[in-house]
Amino acid sequence: MLYEEVLNLYERMEEELARESYLLGAGLKDKPEYDRIFSRYSSLADLKTATAVIREKMDLHEDAPDEVVEAYDRVIFTLLELYLSRQTLEESQRMQAYEMAAEVEVEGKKVPYRMLPTLLQRERHREKRRTYYEASTPIVKDLTAMKLDIYRKALKVVRKDFGYPNLYEYHAARKMESLSDYAARMGDFLSETEREYRELATEMFGKVLGLGWGEVEPYDSHYLLSGNAFHVSLKLPDVEALKETLKRGGIDLSSMPNLRIDDEVRPKKSPRAFCVPIRIPDEVVVVVKPSGSFSDVSTLFHEMGHGLHFAFTDRSLPVPHRLMGRVGTSEIYSFNLQYVVDQVPWLEAFAGGWDEDFVKFRRFAYLYLRRRYAAKVIYEVELLKGEDWEERGPELYERTLTEATGVHHHPDRYFIDMDWGYYSVDYSQAWEVEAALRELLKGEFGEDWFFRSEAYDYLKGLWRLGMKYPPLKLAAKLWG
Repeated sequence: MLYEEVLNLYERMEEELARESYLLGAGLKDKPEYDRIFSRYSSLADLKTATAVIREKMDLHEDAPDEVVEAYDRVIFTLLELYLSRQTLEESQRMQAYEMAAEVEVEGKKVPYRMLPTLLQRERHREKRRTYYEASTPIVKDLTAMKLDIYRKALKVVRKDFGYPNLYEYHAARKMESLSDYAARMGDFLSETEREYRELATEMFGKVLGLGWGEVEPYDSHYLLSGNAFHVSLKLPDVEALKETLKRGGIDLSSMPNLRIDDEVRPKKSPRAFCVPIRIPDEVVVVVKPSGSFSDVSTLFHEMGHGLHFAFTDRSLPVPHRLMGRVGTSEIYSFNLQYVVDQVPWLEAFAGGWDEDFVKFRRFAYLYLRRRYAAKVIYEVELLKGEDWEERGPELYERTLTEATGVHHHPDRYFIDMDWGYYSVDYSQAWEVEAALRELLKGEFGEDWFFRSEAYDYLKGLWRLGMKYPPLKLAAKLWG
């Protein structure tokens, strides 16, 4: 049966790709060999394979369970994505190589383009932040042109080979839900949170930046959201604080051989924590380069949320439910652990130097990100229904995201600030479900639920489900 052959091949390919990703990000390898891996599994990126699986799905008995039909759909769209990736591989690799090599010259010094967000987060002087940001404009222009080429080619493939009129319809089918309906829901969210957000944002813009609503630029937001203006310190090193938090809740990472923290210092290691599920649930790695800054601690907890989810996933789940689900499902659990460090009981136990202003700042940062992504959903849904991206995109982007955040979003970033496949929808849905989950945990186990083993026992029940349910279906199944 071709379907089963595809699942076996895909699982092996995913393991090889994940291991390659780990070696590169952990600084254990210099040059990627993704091409070599993809070439070994080229049959998965062949449209004939997807067509054959579609025929198998059509031959299913009419009484086949919905779960089986949906699993077939996940496999089919996974194969279509692999085919699409192969069609745009040359353009994507060219863009990636350019971005990795690009440098910005500021005050006679060359800085890697990818380091700019880190520099902006640390720079207290506004004029320097502006100089860094504006120096990147030529690179952004080049990257935008390359990304437009990729999307145009993808649109041709989607129309010619898949039969969808535009990228919106293709991704809506792939996600198996109405993205327009969800965009309307995000509009409601923006209305509901407008008053609280504007009050918090106005206060934080003034206190941290000395600016008012509408005066903040993107290079200011990097510094603002980093939290570096607040002098909060940890009583323990990053990783030890994480381990102790989980240990209080009955999870001893030292007794979990399938979940490892790579915190070795290596020159070429990624400065930002990330999680790699090499083989779910048997080999999961959280990679971290400890720094001690609060924003990095928050990121570490976020990635460990992914790690726990993958490490506790039920091994007996079929491949579509372990490896082919919506990324937003795992983001629910990563956000859930990330926001532990914002809670007063945790700050009292592990942090020093924090006060009510810092708690208020963290609430602002949370709402900023949720509102920004809600606006991205609205913007991306509207833009990708058509193909006049260059004509409509800049103005639509600037207006939609600026109104939602109070931070000026420059029109020249309209296309570079877009992730393939409506990742904005997955993130927004994950935030939405996580908020409900957090309230449930607080109600059942107390404000300090993250120190209680009963709470983690409940979470383990969710983690075991792997990627079986997309975010909103998971919420409906659990809480009606």
